[in-house]
Amino acid sequence: MKLPRLSLSLWILISVILGIFTGLFFGELCSVLAPFTDAFIKIWQITVLPSVAIALIVGVGSLKRDTAKTFVLKAALVILLIWILCIAGYFAFQMAFPPRMDASFFSTQTLAEKTGIDLASQFIPSNPFSSLSDGIIPATVIFCLLLGFALMQDNGNGPVMNVLKVLMDALSRIMQYVSWTFPVGIFVITTVFIGSLTFEGFLDLQVYLITLAAAGILIGFVAMPLLITCFTSFRYRDILSAASEPVILAFATGNEFITLPLIADKVKNLFESRQMDPGDTRGSDSDRATDPPLDPAREDIQSQTGILVPIAYTFPMLGELAPLLFILFVAWSYQNPLNLIQQAELVLVGIPTLFGSANLAVMPLLSLLHLPTDAYNMFVSASVIHYSIVAPLTVMSIFTFTIITLALTTNQARFRWKRAVLSALVVIGLAALMIFGLHAGFAQMLAGTYHDDEQITGIQMPADPAGNRLDSLVNTTVYLKRADVPPINPTEYGDGDEVRQIRERGVLRVGYNEYNVPFAFFNERGDLVGYDIEMAYDLARELNVSQIEFVPLTEPSEMPEALESGYCDLVMSAVMVKRDRLEQLKFTDPYVAVHLAFVVPDGKKDAFTNLENVQTMDGLKVAVYNNTGIVDVVRQRLPLATIVTIDSPKEFFEEGKADVLMIPAEEGYTLTLKYPFYDVAIVEPHDAYKMLYAYAVAKNSSESYLLALNYWIRMEQDYGMLDKKYDYWVQGNIPDTAEPRWSVAKNVLHLVN
Repeated sequence: MKLPRLSLSLWILISVILGIFTGLFFGELCSVLAPFTDAFIKIWQITVLPSVAIALIVGVGSLKRDTAKTFVLKAALVILLIWILCIAGYFAFQMAFPPRMDASFFSTQTLAEKTGIDLASQFIPSNPFSSLSDGIIPATVIFCLLLGFALMQDNGNGPVMNVLKVLMDALSRIMQYVSWTFPVGIFVITTVFIGSLTFEGFLDLQVYLITLAAAGILIGFVAMPLLITCFTSFRYRDILSAASEPVILAFATGNEFITLPLIADKVKNLFESRQMDPGDTRGSDSDRATDPPLDPAREDIQSQTGILVPIAYTFPMLGELAPLLFILFVAWSYQNPLNLIQQAELVLVGIPTLFGSANLAVMPLLSLLHLPTDAYNMFVSASVIHYSIVAPLTVMSIFTFTIITLALTTNQARFRWKRAVLSALVVIGLAALMIFGLHAGFAQMLAGTYHDDEQITGIQMPADPAGNRLDSLVNTTVYLKRADVPPINPTEYGDGDEVRQIRERGVLRVGYNEYNVPFAFFNERGDLVGYDIEMAYDLARELNVSQIEFVPLTEPSEMPEALESGYCDLVMSAVMVKRDRLEQLKFTDPYVAVHLAFVVPDGKKDAFTNLENVQTMDGLKVAVYNNTGIVDVVRQRLPLATIVTIDSPKEFFEEGKADVLMIPAEEGYTLTLKYPFYDVAIVEPHDAYKMLYAYAVAKNSSESYLLALNYWIRMEQDYGMLDKKYDYWVQGNIPDTAEPRWSVAKNVLHLVN
């Protein structure tokens, strides 16, 4: 029995389904396939740019010289109008995304300089071959359009055009060969994506697809037909009726290319039926009385339709512009929404980039706007649903472009202002209702999905190479109040050998401040943890003492007295090295550098990255931790600001005593994990506002004590232990803290551990 041959679209659908089931079955084990995803993406890019370039040259160069100027001008105006409507619609629907409860640890990537998009290199084809090799689609598109206009002088019949047509056929055959890899590639990408997809990530993906569907329905099936009625006397229901067959075909196959002949046929039928029906009652009597005569030659309708439909397919239309909404969604999803300038750059660069494959344009757009490129896997994995939505939208935009342009070039168009105003009000009203409804629905759907605060509240002391937790290797006492701390037995201070005294006592006393997250703080279990706390355990083992006592020291002004009296041996709790403190204390070598920043409510980050702008703000209340070095920074740098000293983060985040909190960025990011509706604005330039942390000892401490501590810190640095602690506590690179992704093999069949 001979099995029926399956279409490529069906194979792709099967691949997606198999990828979903494989990802659900094996879960995180599918990550072994991750390296193959980049390989398939590169394979699919082989013919994209050459095909786009040649198709544009052939399409424009095939136009007739005598009618090209008027024809191109009117077609360009219609395309521009459709672009404006589509972009306005997509960008308006980003307001449907609810406020994002998201936060993260500090990352050194936030300090990387984010340069703007070089529009000159993107759009000026100074070296067309370089633009092709570097994948700069906007410059390539402009060069091809110019070359196409130049070849138009041969009326589309010159030898160059014939060669290009042959080459276009060859590229089409190559694309057919490449398309054989589509099912396998999409299976791999979908498997990896589903295998690592969390529940929260699945909800986020729904946000994008539902928003895209809502925006598409409004723009494609309300705005586009109404736009046609503003230029012609065709009725809304007749337009939808004529477009229904190609729209349904595009939805079923996820492919608009196969609908092009059907679109052309339906457009011709729509015009011819309108012309042949003298008793037509479409539109109002007043509209019909003033309509231009409908007597174009049938061959004009046929010939121009044959040109307009392929041209429209060459240009990015409503469906191909959908990746712009995806970029806005990614920016929202990663808590990095684009500002107005970045959105303008997205439009300017995005439209020319989308002349190529919309599927492959996402990656360069993510890179240009400094968004995580791993979001591309999400886009590919949702491709079947995505294309089922966007293919009908592309059909409607091609349909709209062809009808309006044909009406303009055959002198059948007349713009109706009253209908345009009424249509605009209808579209805007529906958009407002849909955006409001989606916003409320998404907020409800995503409620209770935030768990990033558990990353910091649930963190524990790391284990040593043998698997033992550090706080289990040394006897530990943590005092919560200074009154509970017993006095140290008198010793012979001043003999210049503090290390010997600590060893003989058998106890290392360390001063701490519980509000110096992530350097010293209490987790949800009540354990004292943090970067400096781990360093204290390392120091105890280095000094070969069996017991460590952590004593509270919440007032930095008390450090000199606490150290000189023997209340503690040293303070290890994010102590900032300051000039005035050098008169009262001694410091070890710095072990970490931190960056000055503001913690601000979401949406205000950009206003606080430039300190000069902040200096001009009247009535600004700046919170700082009491008696810290940053108090002096505020006094010097922000003379107009009101300083609000606080003892705990609750006074700022929960009691609202100030507008912003000035704090090192490394500490600010960990605080926003617990308070996700706040963001961190690092003061620029980053290197100009750095502060050093070191460990404080008494002013009368011996040089040998400092030498011993500095030697220990140098060994920690040389052996990479400082970097390891920084990664763990500051950047949140915590292994094995996330719950493994659910999978059938692990959680149901118990085939793997």
